[in-house]
Amino acid sequence: MNSVGRDGAGRAVITTARGEEPYDVVVGADGHASATRRLLAPGLRPEPAPYAVWRGAIPLGAPAERPRELKLLRDAWVTLGFPGGHGIFYLIPGGPRDGDGSTGPGNRLLAYAIYGRPPEGAEPGPYVHELAKEHFPAAWADIVARGGRRAAACHQVADAQAPRVARPPLLLAGDAAGVTRPHTATGAVKALQDALCLERVLREGPDVSAALERYADERTAAGAHLVALGRRMGRALVEETPDWPTMGQGEVDAWFRGVLAGTRHYLYEEARETDEPVGSASSATRRPGTDAGTGMGTGASAVR
Repeated sequence: MNSVGRDGAGRAVITTARGEEPYDVVVGADGHASATRRLLAPGLRPEPAPYAVWRGAIPLGAPAERPRELKLLRDAWVTLGFPGGHGIFYLIPGGPRDGDGSTGPGNRLLAYAIYGRPPEGAEPGPYVHELAKEHFPAAWADIVARGGRRAAACHQVADAQAPRVARPPLLLAGDAAGVTRPHTATGAVKALQDALCLERVLREGPDVSAALERYADERTAAGAHLVALGRRMGRALVEETPDWPTMGQGEVDAWFRGVLAGTRHYLYEEARETDEPVGSASSATRRPGTDAGTGMGTGASAVR
């Protein structure tokens, strides 16, 4: 596809190497740099956050001498707080060139994302390793270092949301409709929810234009909610971090419930329904001076 537009009759027109082709409906699922979004929301630009994120992924076998950390990651993700940011460690599926090359559950990569504000002029690669060495327990700092300086990519955090995600005959889905800050962990989930909503509204009635308007009403509001949630989480986890070293697990749970108060998030619905503390399924936080051999240090919390 070279471009998307509308013709004089109001139909969508897609221009390809074969020429122009008219369509009754075009679903813009063309990612964060969506050409379809530029048509529906001209001039919309991502709004940057005042911090960056370093992302890295290494083969699961690289830190093989860290069995406690790897065992913990098989059932949880691990968050490590530090003044002005935090790091999160988790497992992701490996590709055909990773691990054993299979697509089975045993082929995994150890991934991390570290949020913070690099000093002006600092080289992103070396800085994140120094940051981890200074603030993380030794086992987790070693995992960051194992990736090598080229393994971590640093980029600015930003978000954007189309003011309306459908105007017949065009609609937006996934990252094309809106991009949230990574704290929400909703990229794939939101895309699936968009697809399910589109299927439902199309089944509810034969009028396609009316269906797209219902889709727009529902998914525009959902996207705006996620953008607002990402900004709230960013303020709490990076811009206005609490005094992690003074907090016990109960205080972390209460603090995070306050961060999410009045919002919805698929990762925490079960905890709310059962009225359990967030993270109570699998968590550990210790004050300074406690045993760091388990991989959990000051201000660290593992949440199932």
